[in-house]
Amino acid sequence: MFNDENVKNFLEMVAPGTSLREALDNIIRADKGALIFFVQDPQEYIESGVIQGGFELKCPFNQNRLYELAKMDGAIVISEDLKTIWYANVQLAVDSSIPTNETGTRHRTAERIAMQTGKLIISVSQRRKVITLYRGNWKYMVNDVSVVVLQINQSLRLMERYRTNFDNAISSIDLKEMEKRVTLFDVFEIVDRGVKMLRLSRDLSFYLSELGNTGTFIKLHLDELLNGVEDNLKLFLMDYADEKVIGKDHDVEALFESILSQKWDENLDPLSFANEIGYDIEEYQMFEMTLQPRGYRILRNIPRIPISVAHDVIKKFSDLYGLLDASFEDLMSVDGIAEKRATIIMSGISSLKNRLNYIE
Repeated sequence: MFNDENVKNFLEMVAPGTSLREALDNIIRADKGALIFFVQDPQEYIESGVIQGGFELKCPFNQNRLYELAKMDGAIVISEDLKTIWYANVQLAVDSSIPTNETGTRHRTAERIAMQTGKLIISVSQRRKVITLYRGNWKYMVNDVSVVVLQINQSLRLMERYRTNFDNAISSIDLKEMEKRVTLFDVFEIVDRGVKMLRLSRDLSFYLSELGNTGTFIKLHLDELLNGVEDNLKLFLMDYADEKVIGKDHDVEALFESILSQKWDENLDPLSFANEIGYDIEEYQMFEMTLQPRGYRILRNIPRIPISVAHDVIKKFSDLYGLLDASFEDLMSVDGIAEKRATIIMSGISSLKNRLNYIE
């Protein structure tokens, strides 16, 4: 559900500050209910008998019209792009053989129509004063803004801890790479921490859809926390995944999406991860097996070194240690590297070594 862009779009439609949400809130405040059916072409559903009776409006949508029309008993039919109110006070003919767990008449009708047509339908409960969205087998009860903000703040605090752990792990592996003592578990640990952040961000993105424009500053903070995480994870996979998985061109897009979409619990499974990136090992080998980085991450962290040049450098020197041993003249012999770029690379590597000596 959280990864469904359609769902996010639906939530953005009813986010605070939108015309539709204003109308729905006014209906609730007036102690009224409503049933709103969204279709781009109502004629199809008139011919099939789903839409019956009522009267045609075919007028521009606005929140005041919707509020006034909700005072009538029947359902309201609106275009999916929220531009047109097609019909009002209609009866929606449901297939009574479709099972429903709802109790109220409106909600039972909404759930069945959603499953029957696959279209979005919104039910506003007059008694419980809640807004519920239905589409197909999906159902979502819109939360109060204060509840959404609380959920987001809790998730952001967790995200901040994840980011601190992620940055610390990267700082630690920088030195280990120089000292040739990176284990498979070190790589797993970093990817695990990064994946936690990206998975949590997908949940947060879902909640932010409910806030609409009121969540702008929270979105900026989330973007700041996620800055560089996805790029770093892909670079780690380019550095350490076996070529039988990512090929000689070291394309990790499919591998990255596979790891991100695995249905593991809170943490990635170390052995499953090892197998995913091409290592068939026993659990104890996670801590004993040392790996040689290809050097993509180090190169990409040097300013003005594009990925195409990084590919050529790795092809020339095989791995990070070949690069570290390379002379200025060796770098100049690589396609796409002239004097200026060779100087930049040498300077970047020198700066990294100095920084790590300071940490050490």
